[in-house]
Amino acid sequence: MPRFYFDVSEGLKRIPDEEGFELDSLEAAEHEATQTLIQLGRDWLPRAREVRIQVRDEQHRQVLALSVAIRVERLPHLLEATWIQEKC
Repeated sequence: MPRFYFDVSEGLKRIPDEEGFELDSLEAAEHEATQTLIQLGRDWLPRAREVRIQVRDEQHRQVLALSVAIRVERLPHLLEATWIQEKC
């Protein structure tokens, strides 16, 4: 059974997977990475703006990269309108 390694990154912080997991296939590794990323996103976002998992195979070649991110845009025209309403 193939072994896959799941390296996690949050911003500049990288947590390498030294042990890996034995999984049936690349599709199974993708499923596992997706489920892990969903859980990490729940725990780490919005404190972290992006969480990333890079999956390596037994030869330590990167075979998958997944990420989840949150993007915040402050829209000046909406902030300005709110400020004007508060002043009136």
